[in-house]
Amino acid sequence: MKFTKIFTALAILLLYSCVDSPKKNEEVKNEKETILDGFWVRKGTMQIVNNVTVDTLFYGIDIDPIRQVKAYSNKNIFWINNVKNQNSAWKAGSGGYGKFEITKDTLTEYMSHGSGGMGASMRYVRDSLNQKSVKFDFAYNLNGKFYTQFGGGVPSPDENTTYAEFYEKLPSLRKSKMDGVWKRVYEISYVNGIAVDTTSVPTGAILDVKVFKDGYYLVQVDQTRLINDQSKPGYGGGGGFGQFEYNNGNLVEYGEFTSGMWNFPENKPRDKEKAHYASVSFYDDDMYIQITKDTLEQGLAGRGVVYKRVQ
Repeated sequence: MKFTKIFTALAILLLYSCVDSPKKNEEVKNEKETILDGFWVRKGTMQIVNNVTVDTLFYGIDIDPIRQVKAYSNKNIFWINNVKNQNSAWKAGSGGYGKFEITKDTLTEYMSHGSGGMGASMRYVRDSLNQKSVKFDFAYNLNGKFYTQFGGGVPSPDENTTYAEFYEKLPSLRKSKMDGVWKRVYEISYVNGIAVDTTSVPTGAILDVKVFKDGYYLVQVDQTRLINDQSKPGYGGGGGFGQFEYNNGNLVEYGEFTSGMWNFPENKPRDKEKAHYASVSFYDDDMYIQITKDTLEQGLAGRGVVYKRVQ
């Protein structure tokens, strides 16, 4: 009888020791989120056979290289590419926005909005399927400045063959008060430099979200609920990726490539002739107004938009 009690106690102890505690799981989750936080550029696609990497198709070595960037910040996920489809209504690449969760083994993205083809797909999901987002589960390997995402790859007739997206983390260029995830909440009209009207921007009609981090920015504008006709130019929304500088209320965005209907020639980083210049004033740490400056190289001069931090 005594032996039975001891054996039962040991079995219970062994059972609990084999199960990760909630505290340990939370520590792992926070560690992974900290490493993942930032901008990642896709370097290529890995082919894996019987769990061994046998080939990697690298990007950026062709005359017209493919570019794809992802940004993770404060449970928000952004992505954008420059893959053009001349047969679609939008001439630039695609992009997406949503939320993410990460555990020890799985990275889950809940995509809800986008630009280009992704924006149209998300509109269909929200309206026809009555879903707020689409869930994508990935196995992953996160090691310092390299990140590999398994799942959702090119199908193969060989069950032992899988594909993975291979990313490298972009180095931090600088820290800034702009760093964070922001959503446009108001638009202000100016006449002769005087604010004459303020319009709320309802998320149900249009979603304009931006992430600034480490000297890079990525923006996604989904207009599929605002414009119902797919034949109209604005339906595909738009997005962009590039570098930025912020100093004493002056914001400069050096766009590198776009998605959706935002179709400007791809630029080199810090191309001042193609940059977007704006004045920025912070109401507080979580809200700012951005007013496009009047220059010869950019439109929408005097346009004012108010962004609120996404918590």
